[in-house]
Amino acid sequence: MRRSVVTSVSALVLALAAAGCAEPRGLPAPALGPAAEDSAALVATAAARADEQRSVRFAAENAVAGREVRLDGDLLRAPEGRLLSLTEDGTDVVVLADAGYSRTAGGTWTRHDPGERVPVRADATIGDLPDEVDPAAVVRSLAGALVVARAEEVLDGVPTHRYTMLVDLRVQAERTADSTRRAQLLAADESGFTATAVVWVGPGDLPVRVEQVLTTLEDTTFQRVVHRFSNWNADVRVAAPAP
Repeated sequence: MRRSVVTSVSALVLALAAAGCAEPRGLPAPALGPAAEDSAALVATAAARADEQRSVRFAAENAVAGREVRLDGDLLRAPEGRLLSLTEDGTDVVVLADAGYSRTAGGTWTRHDPGERVPVRADATIGDLPDEVDPAAVVRSLAGALVVARAEEVLDGVPTHRYTMLVDLRVQAERTADSTRRAQLLAADESGFTATAVVWVGPGDLPVRVEQVLTTLEDTTFQRVVHRFSNWNADVRVAAPAP
């Protein structure tokens, strides 16, 4: 009796393997959703989907007047607010709900109140810094722009919808909370600068990359800002640095 049971189980396993059921199959990759009909739908959907995610890895480049600044880090949405850790030009910054911390070149950490200026951003406070890298905030800053071209593109191995947009600098300035940034946008508009943006949206309607360019009347690039987003919902921890 015992030998027959073993034989039956072995036969069942072989039959399942032959049918392709012996090993679990991986989940299918997320599918790319339909393209947005206009900029309002694009901004609303991509920002809302980004807001729903627990965490994201970001990298950004800001090139202006011949100088380029790079930063990278993690953003975490916690019950107490948006928590942030980033590194820019050798300066590390940690932003918590009630305070921020910074250090340069691996030195001693300094504590900052939310209203203090950011060591890596002369025109932003500690409390404002998450808006600089939050994918939802970056996408929402393009509200009122006009989509002039759409295409499908595989970007870094990810299928995306690519949207090319014309940005109204005055509308963007009106939607900007930071007074210094608002003044910069209005000055660019009065100087006749042209603003364009390209947004890549991947599976789940999540932004993958956002590129914004300011062009002068002479058709030269004055500023180029690129944000990249990846590793959605990764296991991210942001805490106060050890004393």
